[in-house]
Amino acid sequence: MLTITCEQMKAMDSYAINTIGIPSIVLMETAALRTVENIDTTLDKFTIICGVGNNGGDGLAIARILLVKEKNVEVFIVGNLDKGTKDFNINLEILKNMNTEIHHISDKEDLILLKNSIDKSDLTLDAIFGIGLTRNVDGIFKDVISTINSSSKNIYSIDIPSGIDGDTGQVLGSAVKANKTVTFHLMKKGLLNAPDYTGEIVVEGIGIPKIATETILKY
Repeated sequence: MLTITCEQMKAMDSYAINTIGIPSIVLMETAALRTVENIDTTLDKFTIICGVGNNGGDGLAIARILLVKEKNVEVFIVGNLDKGTKDFNINLEILKNMNTEIHHISDKEDLILLKNSIDKSDLTLDAIFGIGLTRNVDGIFKDVISTINSSSKNIYSIDIPSGIDGDTGQVLGSAVKANKTVTFHLMKKGLLNAPDYTGEIVVEGIGIPKIATETILKY
């Protein structure tokens, strides 16, 4: 199986977007669609926890797709909303225009709301941190991950379990313990080193052409 580093994945993304001309929002939408294909849609209640980066943007797009399927979805965001990426903000605005109730987690009281949502949910979706995480998880983020791990019946992580180093599989202070990880394009090296956190791993294509992969792997 071909495995890649996080930097290689970022470079392939960048090549697809900047050289080939595929809009980044198209890749995000495809990632969301491929993730939903891995979800048992006979389930009804979902809790989705998003960061403010592109991993969180994936989570927001997944939330929209599930809402269109008339599922019960509760969306939580953790992180500084002023630092949201472009594609995160596009998907956030769409959800707001759909009159979706969105909860921002900033203190202990919000964690109670999150726990209550997870307790009622069939599936928790982790979209907090993507492959770009390099620092230890602490503060409210650590509390959120602890709540996810202790309260969830079933957890799916988007691209990588939040808190895992994508290159080494090291736990960066605290990490989500997923039952399934849906990762995109190619297997990241670190996922193979963290079986206790990834659960089942599914690799899904998101429309990055072969030329992007081959070009980056030459270097």
